[in-house]
Amino acid sequence: MRFLSHFSMAVALATAGTLAISAIPQEAHAAKKKKDKGSEITISKEIRPKVADIQSAMGSETPETAKPLVEALLAETLAPDDRFIAGQLAIQLGGKLQDTGLQEKGIIASLDSGRTGAEQLPAFNFFAGNFAYGAERWAESAQRFQAAYDLGYRANNIEPLLAETYFKRNMHVEGLAKWKEILTNANATENKAPESWYRLARDRALASGNKDLYAAWAANWAAAYPSGDSWGDAVAASRRTSSSDSIQNLEVLRFMKATGSLKTTRDYQEFAEEAQRKNLFGEVVSVLEEGQQKGLITASSPLVSELLAPARREVSADRASLPGQPSAVRGSGSSSVMMNFADVWLGYKDYDKAIAFYEAGLAKPGADQDRGNMGIGTAYAYAGDYATARQAFAKVSGTRAPLANMWQTWIGQQTAPTAPAQVAADPAS
Repeated sequence: MRFLSHFSMAVALATAGTLAISAIPQEAHAAKKKKDKGSEITISKEIRPKVADIQSAMGSETPETAKPLVEALLAETLAPDDRFIAGQLAIQLGGKLQDTGLQEKGIIASLDSGRTGAEQLPAFNFFAGNFAYGAERWAESAQRFQAAYDLGYRANNIEPLLAETYFKRNMHVEGLAKWKEILTNANATENKAPESWYRLARDRALASGNKDLYAAWAANWAAAYPSGDSWGDAVAASRRTSSSDSIQNLEVLRFMKATGSLKTTRDYQEFAEEAQRKNLFGEVVSVLEEGQQKGLITASSPLVSELLAPARREVSADRASLPGQPSAVRGSGSSSVMMNFADVWLGYKDYDKAIAFYEAGLAKPGADQDRGNMGIGTAYAYAGDYATARQAFAKVSGTRAPLANMWQTWIGQQTAPTAPAQVAADPAS
């Protein structure tokens, strides 16, 4: 994140406003009448001649001759009003000479005086923070930016700059906590936080090397700005944090299909091969035909000859051989057998039958409750019954819980797509 350039700083300071300074007693007295007594700035008798000399030099054909006079004045031990005046002169002269170093000294003097007006404090704190940022004084920059932010300053990319001061010091947890605060505050206003901020926070989480932080912030990005790219990243991040078996991997791929995050030929190949190993011919056909529609699988692709064509040949006989209801299963039928049949019906998009077999499997001794509820939630979600899907996903725990939580977030987006996203950012969540 780049700080505000010196040229941009000079332009910004020119619009920030400075005090019109007069060292002439009668003019100062006239100005005094126009001010509230509590806010008036009074130049002391001791520095009044010095201010006059500086102003005279600034108004001459050689304004640079005023610089040593200003710097000498700044170096003195001054009363608050006098320090504020010295700072204002430095800002004005710095602008005239395009000397940002002198402007920085002026801003710091104005702030340190305690006499800077409320209308200037936000901008002056930002400028001071920006100067410190450019000089890589990260802690000072963070303090100044935070002061400006707390005073309501929201220009010149202050939010990313403020967060970045922590990452520059390798304070990743603190920096992401700052991002959480910034995003939450932005989303509480009429203007939703921009997607670039979520991506930047995600990138910083990834750079931290903490897989849990990366997974949490990838999920935050997908929650705020759902797309195939953001959901694909959230899934990839989640996979890094947990190990899963073949069945769980297929469950993840089903979620990716629902969210449009199957983006490459390799994604479709992985899905088809996983389904083919379980003889889920309907699912093999469905996913590869989607890949063809997206132009990711061509007619000459080995996936067509090796997976799609054989699966198509199996579909008719396979479907005809399936039990239509759990009671038709030969013998007692174990929990895993029932759920395997459920997976097959899910691949054929017969969601009612799939749900019936998942429920039958859950009722058997030793049932994998998380697998069953994940399957039921997926079937209801595919069918568009989001309320019931939520109920099923809410029952999922263990290693499948992160995927169930992503389903919950995605369902929320389908039912209330304009609702502001909440920023979790807590790996435990």
